[in-house]
Amino acid sequence: MIRPLFLFLFLITTTWASAQKRVRIDTAGYLYQGTQNGEPLQRLISAVKLVQGSTIIYCDSAYLYTKTNTAVAYGHVRIIDTVDALDLSGDYMEYTGSNGIAKMRKNVVLKDDSTNLYTDFLDYDRSTQTGYYYNGGKLVDSTNVLTSKRGYYYSETKSTLFLDSVELTNPDFLLNTDSLEYATIEKVAITKGRTLAVSADGDSLSTNVGFLYKSQEKYSEVYFGWIKTEDYRIYGDKLIADDSLKYYQGDMNVQMETFSDSLTAYGDHVRYNKIESTALIYDNAYLKKLMKGDSLFIKGDTIKSVQNEEIGKKYLTAFHNVQLYKSDFQGAADSLSYNMMDSTIYMYNSPLIWNADSQISADSIKIQLANNRISKMFLNQNSFVISQDSSENYNQVKGREMVVDFNEGLISKTDVFGNGESIYFAFDKNGALTMNKLSCSNMALYFNNNVVTELRTYREVDGRLIPGPQIVQPDRRLKGFKWLLDQKPTLEGITGNRKLVQREKIKQR
Repeated sequence: MIRPLFLFLFLITTTWASAQKRVRIDTAGYLYQGTQNGEPLQRLISAVKLVQGSTIIYCDSAYLYTKTNTAVAYGHVRIIDTVDALDLSGDYMEYTGSNGIAKMRKNVVLKDDSTNLYTDFLDYDRSTQTGYYYNGGKLVDSTNVLTSKRGYYYSETKSTLFLDSVELTNPDFLLNTDSLEYATIEKVAITKGRTLAVSADGDSLSTNVGFLYKSQEKYSEVYFGWIKTEDYRIYGDKLIADDSLKYYQGDMNVQMETFSDSLTAYGDHVRYNKIESTALIYDNAYLKKLMKGDSLFIKGDTIKSVQNEEIGKKYLTAFHNVQLYKSDFQGAADSLSYNMMDSTIYMYNSPLIWNADSQISADSIKIQLANNRISKMFLNQNSFVISQDSSENYNQVKGREMVVDFNEGLISKTDVFGNGESIYFAFDKNGALTMNKLSCSNMALYFNNNVVTELRTYREVDGRLIPGPQIVQPDRRLKGFKWLLDQKPTLEGITGNRKLVQREKIKQR
C-alpha cells in the first residue's frame, strides 16, 4: 500500500512541476492549430495572454510551440512576474519556457521600481534575473540618465553594469567612461579605467584608474587622477569632490597647479575651498613658482594659498619650519607670507637669509622682489648682516633696523638705523690687512662684490682701525655673531627628491 501511494504522489508532483514549466494559453481572441516543419503550433490572435508559473505574457498575437515549449509574441508584448516583480515590454519577443530566456526586440522597456531601461535589443534570463542589452541602451531614474552600447541589468540587486561608450548625465554632472557599475537605489556609480566628468560649473574630474560618484550627495572620489577648476588642477592618489559644499580634497602624492601664477604645490594632503578660493597643503609640503628662467621654492609644515583676484587677495603663507630656495638667495624662518599682488615676501620669528656669501638675520624680514630678483630688504629689530670676503674674513653690520639694497642679486648698500655697529676688513695697496670696527647711531655701507667700498656714519661715532698683526680673535666678531651656513637650505632638502606620479600618463582633456 505504501509504494502505490508514494508513486501516486510522485506522479502528481512531477506533473505539477512540469506544468509550472510549460507555457500555456490563458486567453486569446482566436486560436488556430497548425504545424511548422513538422512541429505542432498554435497561432493566437487578439488579446493574447500566456502563463508560465508566476510569469504572464501579454501580446497582440503569438505563436506557441508546445513541443519545444517556446513562444514568439508580436505587438504590445509585455511580460510580468508576480513574484520577481519583472515588468518587461517591447514590440517583439522570443521566449523559451525551459530556461526562462526572453529575447525582447524593438522599443524595449524594462521597468523596475522607479527605474526604466530602454533599448531595442534585450535578452532577459528569468533564472538569474539578468537582462543583457546591446546596440545601445538607456537607463533613466529619478536622478540620472545613463547610456551605453552594451550593458547588464540585475533585477535582484537593482544594479546595472554599463559597457562601451558609457555616459551618465544629470542637471549637475556629465560623466564619460567605458565601464560603469550603477546601484539604482543608492544612485551610486563606480567606474573602472579612463573616466572624465564635468560638473555644472565647468570643473572637470579625470582618471585612468577608477571613479566613484554619489549623485544624490553630489560627491565624487577620483583615484590616481586629477580635478580641474577655473584656477587650479589638483592631482593625487585619492581625490574627493563635494560639489554641494564646493570643497575638494586630495591625499597622497598631491600636486596642485595654479594657472594664473605659474605655481605648483606638492604634499601628502590638500584641502581646497572653492567658495573662498583657498587651498591648504600639508605634510611634506612645498611649492614651486616659475619666475622667468628661475624658480622659487618654499617649504613648510603647512602651506596656504589664497587666489581671489575679485577681492584683491593673492598670497601664500607657510607655517613652521619654513625654508625657501632660489638660485640667488635662500632662507629659513618659522613662518612666511608671500603677497603676489606686490611681489613682497614677509618672514617672521628670527628668519635667516643667505645671498651669495652674505647671511642676513633679524626678528622679521620684508623682501621686495623686482624682475624676479631681490631689490630690497627691510630688517626689523636685532638686524645682523654678515658677508664673507675672498679672504674668508667676515664683514659684519648690526643694528636695530636695516634697509638692504641689492643690485644684480648682490648687496649694494646697507642702511643702519639705531644702535649701529660694524666690522669690516680692508687691504691697502701693499696687501696689508686692516680691521675697521666702529659703532654709531646710524650708518650706511656701500658694497662691491661683498667688499665694503665706502662707509658713512651719523651721530655718536666711536671707532678704531686695527692693523692686521694687532687683531685678536675676540675683536673679529660683533656680539651675537653666528655664522649658520650649515642651516642654509638646499633644493634637494626642500623637494626631498620627491618621486611624483608620471602625470603624462593621465590624458589632459
